[in-house]
Amino acid sequence: MLTMPSVYGPVPSWRLGRSLGIDVLLPPKTCTFDCVYCQLGPTIKKVSGPEELEGCVEVKTVLQDLRAALETIPLRSLDYITFSGSGEPSLNPMLGRMIDEMRSLTNGVPISVLTNASLVSRKDVRMNLCKADLVVAKLDAPNQQLFEAVNRPAKNITLSSIIEGLKLLREEMNGRLALQIMLFHSFQGPSKEDSIEALAQAASMIKPDEVQLNTPTRPPSEKFVLPLGAEELERISQKFREMLPTAHILIRSSPKQSAPAEKRRIDEEEILEVLKRRPCRLIDVAKAFGADESQVRPIIEKLVTSRKVIAIQVSDDIYYKALEITY
Repeated sequence: MLTMPSVYGPVPSWRLGRSLGIDVLLPPKTCTFDCVYCQLGPTIKKVSGPEELEGCVEVKTVLQDLRAALETIPLRSLDYITFSGSGEPSLNPMLGRMIDEMRSLTNGVPISVLTNASLVSRKDVRMNLCKADLVVAKLDAPNQQLFEAVNRPAKNITLSSIIEGLKLLREEMNGRLALQIMLFHSFQGPSKEDSIEALAQAASMIKPDEVQLNTPTRPPSEKFVLPLGAEELERISQKFREMLPTAHILIRSSPKQSAPAEKRRIDEEEILEVLKRRPCRLIDVAKAFGADESQVRPIIEKLVTSRKVIAIQVSDDIYYKALEITY
């Protein structure tokens, strides 16, 4: 496992298996949203579009970092190469070109983009997303009131524009479209049952290939966010199955099983780069490195002692998160 400035992981994903991350923004978090449940914490740089960026990762940097990473990470061990990380990847206007030029390096490993869908009303953004094999787009609310309460969008971003943009994206893309819906306690406004039915109805209009019903398991941005239990997620999934009979409905679970990672020397900085992008349990870090927890534990403890990482209790689990770094 090797971590570069724009390449991190691989990390175990409950949706995508063993996924090598591509971060085209880099820390600190830059996003069009400031979601109450975000595992990265509050948005440091909240923007409405690419025009407001002060700078972002260039194509040559991603290609250089990916080449270096693949010198030690066998392509056969990867299920996906995924654009995600320190914010909204579609903010980078060079995303589509990156995907095109990465194809010569990836030997058929599918490329995915995790997006909050805030910019899909823009033709240039949809053209970039259409380059991917899989787009996983966020849809957390059925109306503008809940959308603003949950996702806390930048100015001029509306739920109606997102839904219309996703419909267009579905028509224009050749790859697969998945909707990720984050479900948790503390919703305000309409009753939960009304909200769930309206969400399922909105999803059915978009006609995705897959719906991923998620609930927060890592430390959320706001303490009032509480996860749903397995039984409640299963009950909610039935409503989506009724309204989207042709879509695959996926419920939050343990990470998808992949081919075992090949063991290698574990580097402190590599672990730190992963924890900057996503809080992880000890077992998550160990799986990512193909290591035993006993090998990873002393490195994590050293990072905690040096105050580069903090430990956060979430239910019965302990997650490790890199302390905020300012640039």
